[in-house]
Formats: sequence, structure tokens, C-alpha cells
Amino acid sequence: MREKGRRKRTLTWIALFLLFIVLAVMFARFGGEVLGIIAHIRPEYFALALACHIGVQLSWAIKYHLLVKRRVPGAYFPYVALANMYGNFVNITTPSGRVAGEPLRARAIAKRYHARFSTVFAATMMDKMTLTITQIVVLIPLSIYMTYEFDMPRIVEYFLGAFILFWTGVGIISYYLFKGMGEGRSRKIGGLIYRISKFILRGKYRDRGFFVEKVRSGIMEFKSSFKVLSRKPLFMLLDLILGISMYAFRFSAAYMFFLAVGHSQPFLTVSTVVMIAFLVGLMSQLPGMVGIAESSLTGLYLATGVPVSIALTVSILSQMNVYVFEIGLGYLSMIILNILSGKRGRSAS
Repeated sequence: MREKGRRKRTLTWIALFLLFIVLAVMFARFGGEVLGIIAHIRPEYFALALACHIGVQLSWAIKYHLLVKRRVPGAYFPYVALANMYGNFVNITTPSGRVAGEPLRARAIAKRYHARFSTVFAATMMDKMTLTITQIVVLIPLSIYMTYEFDMPRIVEYFLGAFILFWTGVGIISYYLFKGMGEGRSRKIGGLIYRISKFILRGKYRDRGFFVEKVRSGIMEFKSSFKVLSRKPLFMLLDLILGISMYAFRFSAAYMFFLAVGHSQPFLTVSTVVMIAFLVGLMSQLPGMVGIAESSLTGLYLATGVPVSIALTVSILSQMNVYVFEIGLGYLSMIILNILSGKRGRSAS
């Protein structure tokens, strides 16, 4: 197991090295043009792009807070927002498919408000689930637009179709699986997972009964949370709207960067490119999608007729959302949470 992890890290560093070589060659060829474009950037559109990046974080914080508050009524918005940014920071800085930070943001909130971890984690997974639904809702019309507007490579069409079908299938199966699930079936699922993952767990859960009970508790808590959260359709609609607004802000930021560098590009084209590049980055195991996002954005912009220097400039500027807002503010949030946790511990003692 340790050898497998070492091999995975080695492949990650090799991939990073190769990507940096490609980006370095491109920057060596077009770096002067890129710097010239940045030097003459229009500040008003640049400021609007930054405001859109802030809008992404704010929309997500509000969305997550509304979900958490339904299960933890005393949850305070600023603290939930900090926990959300902290969890996202861990998600994008570790090669984990953006899941490593989910337990951490749930644990930070549960510890602060003396709530059950499973309760907060259920709300956290609801947030993850509704964000996936939002991705599908946004991706379907954009894919249709891109298919009719451009001669897309077959591989891209297959990728989009497979992504939509996979997550739609997962959603339908999950719905019917959990719909009528009771205590007995949840225990059977726990036993099945234990048998399948016994080798992978390497003795972490030696007591089968304890593991099965943990799975049963988690499933029933998630089911309970889903019932509470879905009891009001308007609330679920608001959650979906906030999820869509996150992507709308993300698309608008890239569009504003195009205006800032003096290049006109259709908003729907920009939106589709950003969405596809984002999904490609999600599937990569590179921390922070380093190199993957820039390469995907640049390549897709070139495919839609954007000049190389413009495509490279906008791709680099667009990644500010990751490098400044998600990593920078996420790291700052982690420091603040540690300070607050330390003060709370000292006052309790």
C-alpha cells in the first residue's frame, strides 16, 4: 500500500514537471505578448472580474450556511464561511478528487457548536450532492450550445455525454436506494462495504459490528437530513439557484477578463470553455489542478478561435480564483479557525 502511494506521488510529480515544461515553452514564446497585454489591461473590467471571484465564494458560503443552519440552528454565518473555505482549501491542495476537505469543514462546525459530526457531515454531503446536480443542470444547455456552434472533437462530446449520463445514473440509483431504506437494509449495506473494503482498510476497523453501526448511523443521518432539507421545495430551489449563481459568477469573471484585455468573445462560449476545463480539473489528481486548468483553458480557447497570447493571458488571470481566493483565503481561514479554536480551548479550561 505504501509502495502504491509512493508510485502515485512520483507520477504526480512527473506530470507536474511535464506540464510546467509545456507552459514554460509557451510562455517563452508568447511571454512578451502576455506581459504587454497585462500592462495595458482595463482596470474597470479587471475589478469586476475580481468582484465576480468574490461572488463565487460568497454564493457558496451562503448556500452551505443555509444547509447547515437547517440542522444546526445556532450556526453563525462568518464561522461557517471560514469552515467552508478551509475545507475547500484542503480539497484543492490534496490529490483527493476534491473530497478530503469535506470531513474537515464538517468537523470544524460540529466542534464549534457541539453538534453531532454525522449531522453536520450529512449537510456537507448534501451541499456536495446539490453542487453536482447544479453542474449537470448548467452543463446540459452549454453542451448543446457548443455542439451546434462549433465542430467539437468527438472525444470532448463523448466526455461530456459520459459525465452527464454517469452522474444522472448515480442520482437515480441513489434516490431509489435511499428512498425506502430502513435500519435493516442500511446494516446490510454496511456489511457489504466492510467485506469489499476489508483489505483496503488494513485493520482500521477491526470490529465489524462497530463499522456496520458507523455506516448505518451515517446513512440514516443522511436520510434524515435529506427529509428535513427537502421538506420545503422553495428551500431546495433556492439552494439550486445559489449553486447556479456560483458558476454564473465564475463564467462572468472569465468574460470580464476577456473584456479587460480588449477581446470580444461570446459569453456562452466562454462559459462552456470554463465549465469543461473545470470538470477536467476535477478529474485530475494534481493539487490545485496545477497546469491542468491553464492547459485546458488555453487549448479550448484556441479551439474557439482565440489568439494564443489572449488565450494564455485570460487562462492565467482566470486561475486567480484558485491561487488567490481559494488557496490564499482558504489558508488564511485555516489560520483563523485554529486561532479561534485555541482561544475557545483556553477559555473552557
